Amino acid sequence: MLPSPRPLALAPRHLVPLIAAALFCAACSKSSMNLMPDEPPTVTLTSGPVDTVSAPQSWLVDIAWTASDPDGRIDHYEYAIDPPRAKQVRFGQAETAWVSTHETHVVARFRATHPDSVGPGATASDFHVFVLRAIDDRHVASPTVVRAFYAYTIAPDVRFTDPAPNVLLSAKVGNPFRLSWTGNDPDGAGTNQPVAYRLRFLSLADPGNTLFLSDPDSLRRVAMQTNWADWRTVAGDTTSILVNQAELQAGTYWLVAIVAVDQAGATTPYLMTDRNLLAFEVLSNGGPSVHVFSPFIDYTTPPASQAFSPQVEVPAGQSLSFNLEGIASAGRHITGTRWALDIASLDDETPRSNEDTDLAHWSKLHAGVSTAAFSITGDHQLAVETFDDLGASAILLVRLSAIVIPLDHDLLVVDDTRLEVDKFSGGCSNLYTQPWPSRAEMDTFLFARGGVPWRCARNPADALSPPGLLAGYSFDTLGTRLGLENPASAVSFDRLSRYRHVLWLLDQKSAQNLPSYDHGLFPITTLYAMCTAGRANVLAEYVRSGGQVWLAGGGAAYASLISFNSKRNDTCGVVFANDAGELVPGRLMFDEAHVRSAIGVEPTSAEPARSAAARGGWSGHGPDGTLSAPDYSRLPAQLHLKIPDTDPIPPTRLAFQGSLFYRANAGNEFVVAPNSIVENFGPSGGERLESALDTLYEVSSTQLCVSPAPAMLYYHGRENTPFVFTGFDLWSWSRADCQALVDFVLGDIWKLPKSGAAARPASASGAIGQPARAPKRVWTGALRRVR
Repeated sequence: MLPSPRPLALAPRHLVPLIAAALFCAACSKSSMNLMPDEPPTVTLTSGPVDTVSAPQSWLVDIAWTASDPDGRIDHYEYAIDPPRAKQVRFGQAETAWVSTHETHVVARFRATHPDSVGPGATASDFHVFVLRAIDDRHVASPTVVRAFYAYTIAPDVRFTDPAPNVLLSAKVGNPFRLSWTGNDPDGAGTNQPVAYRLRFLSLADPGNTLFLSDPDSLRRVAMQTNWADWRTVAGDTTSILVNQAELQAGTYWLVAIVAVDQAGATTPYLMTDRNLLAFEVLSNGGPSVHVFSPFIDYTTPPASQAFSPQVEVPAGQSLSFNLEGIASAGRHITGTRWALDIASLDDETPRSNEDTDLAHWSKLHAGVSTAAFSITGDHQLAVETFDDLGASAILLVRLSAIVIPLDHDLLVVDDTRLEVDKFSGGCSNLYTQPWPSRAEMDTFLFARGGVPWRCARNPADALSPPGLLAGYSFDTLGTRLGLENPASAVSFDRLSRYRHVLWLLDQKSAQNLPSYDHGLFPITTLYAMCTAGRANVLAEYVRSGGQVWLAGGGAAYASLISFNSKRNDTCGVVFANDAGELVPGRLMFDEAHVRSAIGVEPTSAEPARSAAARGGWSGHGPDGTLSAPDYSRLPAQLHLKIPDTDPIPPTRLAFQGSLFYRANAGNEFVVAPNSIVENFGPSGGERLESALDTLYEVSSTQLCVSPAPAMLYYHGRENTPFVFTGFDLWSWSRADCQALVDFVLGDIWKLPKSGAAARPASASGAIGQPARAPKRVWTGALRRVR
């Protein structure tokens, strides 16, 4: 078996810089949002007759073109003459000398290095290649248009369309598969259809054929020297063939080349691995796959298989919707997809008596993406089957477990951080080496009851704990660092559904733990795991079922979107943009948080300031129309980084560790493009358009690509339950500011009661670092886990 061909070098793609706005308004029509990735422009090439009279030993061609952009405008054009093609140099790389122009035509002069005898209709050994692309106003390039010219004719062109060639990757096909192409003879007599096509298949098990991957034109030169021996000729009106050959064994690798032939006998004078030279691998099973996606699941089967999805928890008695589609392998097409709920036998072809109510039989076949909609209680099984045009099929069985949504507890705090854990020598933990807080320090900072003597305190040794930020509220906690093979399993929908509110915490450093790292040292977070393709996002499911979320810590947006990141627009830190296909429907930050333009991630020294847009004054909002604006004046006007005057070094740290406690930078996630959301809050049949998304805090810094930038948002519209997003952590600021922020969200937005007398710090006199000593000292910073 021949190993897979080595991946071919590819230069960096044309960068797509983020178009960021300087202003952020309070509202804009949802219909004005760009919900889809930027569509590339298209360009069409025309050319006049070849002129060999006015310029002996050369020929002139007036080449013109037209272009359009479906979602913008054409900014300029770039063309090149005779770009290098050998050794896999793609058009658009640095080796190609592109000429930029705003014109829509050029008179190209091609010089004949090997002149032919005169006479119209004669072929020529010399040729020249002209390539063109259009660039739109977002710096996205159109597909490259190629045209070649002989001395007395315009060369015909042809390219494979399915499977589509790729410079880097071999197409994966089954046996049989359909090979399709499109051809063009620009100066054909009365038709643009070439006279014929020539094809050749070559096995890459032959070492001599691997040369053609690095120098594709050498295959054409050999063909001309042998008068196209071993090439198959098909008629010009043929645009596909069914490839069904016994020698195409599973696990083998092949090349197939195609050239067009025109009426003058000229052939396509180039072979390109992204155009008319296709590398492909033969799979043992080239059938289709089933793809099911919804807020509860995103799962794709292996090709031509019968597979079970993971168990999926869904809310009982609520309307459910699952999107279904078939995915064909290269060279095949989906003919239809169908579904059934609790079908007794997959082989039962009895038609439905009613398409809407008889769900226990197969639905009709639907092309494209279809929808299965129903509501359930208890356990059920959704079956989805798809078929391709060559008779293969695949089945996915989705096991559904309907969960009753009690929402009968106040608050669950999900600690999805991966902060430093305690390491013990003897009875006390070692000194911490990472920035504050450690895992234990944060637990105490948030949850401690207060007034408890501190065991193993260092500075001072007799400190008492103050109450945590959540002391007085009714809450439960859930840590997600469980060492599970699938970290997404750490939080179940059943667990979340017990609570009316969820505070989900994830810091920026922990969010950067990726699957490629050592999971023992850098375990990935649950939010990252559940937001990757193929995993059910139980947090999104929880919101859709009526739960309210505060997503905070400075790493949540990054963790939920990094697996979809396109580095081409990371021009200012890491940026997730709608027009780059990263921040799109189906993702937590887009659907539930309602950030629908672009969000950036960049550590800064910026201290969040209450936004002037946080004016409030609205009412009648929320899914049921009962929500009113909180009093935003109760928010701290600014959050201040900790300093010794407000927050002494905690007893867990010694004085020389001040640099680990007083941070110069804090992680920030912030909106970097206009992101206003307007919804209709009028009564039935009426219209009252108002903002559904408030900016609570902004950050301003020269380190940011947009300043000021919204860093804390509150969605209060009709599409889902209220959702608070905070793009910074809750522990880098002065304790007083952190407490006020927590009390505002929990008390003013969520209306949670706070009871019990929190322990108060004892009054102290004396200089910083030399406090007046009492029998027991109450420290006003973070503590170890003490309850």
